[in-house]
Amino acid sequence: MVANSENKIAVMDYMKVVNRLQDSYIAAESAWKPIHQERINQGILTGWYFYKVHFAYEGNDYNYATINTYDKFSKLEDPYPREIISNTHPDKGYDGFEDLTEEARKKVRSEMSYLVNNAIKKNQKTPSKYLKVAFIEVDEAKKDLYKQNEDVLWKPVQEKLNADGIQDWWAVYQLEFPHGSSAKYQFITISAVSKFENIEKLDYFSAFKDVHESVNFDNAVAQTLDIRSAYRAELWELVDYLEK
Repeated sequence: MVANSENKIAVMDYMKVVNRLQDSYIAAESAWKPIHQERINQGILTGWYFYKVHFAYEGNDYNYATINTYDKFSKLEDPYPREIISNTHPDKGYDGFEDLTEEARKKVRSEMSYLVNNAIKKNQKTPSKYLKVAFIEVDEAKKDLYKQNEDVLWKPVQEKLNADGIQDWWAVYQLEFPHGSSAKYQFITISAVSKFENIEKLDYFSAFKDVHESVNFDNAVAQTLDIRSAYRAELWELVDYLEK
């Protein structure tokens, strides 16, 4: 996944898989690939990405996730036409194939978000191996201020990390569905790297000093924390993908 204009809508599905069924679940996702490819062929989908969530053990709600990306909201009206599934797996039919998938995993939740900001390394075309995914809590009254803060203070920092070859891309997605007072977070930020070792090299302090020579780093962090808090951060590893 590269968070660009073609992938401006992201639908994230979170799955819980018990240890003994992990091989069965990965096989089930592989069986979905021809369906996703046909969705891409028909112009419904721009990409499908399958991730393993690291450090997600028995106490975690989920340990796998998928991201389906779209270029238009209208594509979500019927994202999984029944005939695609039944034609791809005529031996099982739509219901039989759905039952096979449900046996392998439990879908915990699904979310739809809009891309609101990004910074992509020059000539970055292929999906990155690792994503640092942070779920950001922002008060409803401060949403615009949060987006402005990310754009003015932190986007130049992300661009510096990209230019230095440490990071492939960075993006901010705003949660659209579900949203409201019961939602635990309102934004999702993603930092993408190709090498595991680069996760540790995401030196925001040094990059900040390079791009904001006259701005105090501690004050900037305090300003940011006054606007938002990080509900949770996770490390995702790409298992498989398809793209337009």
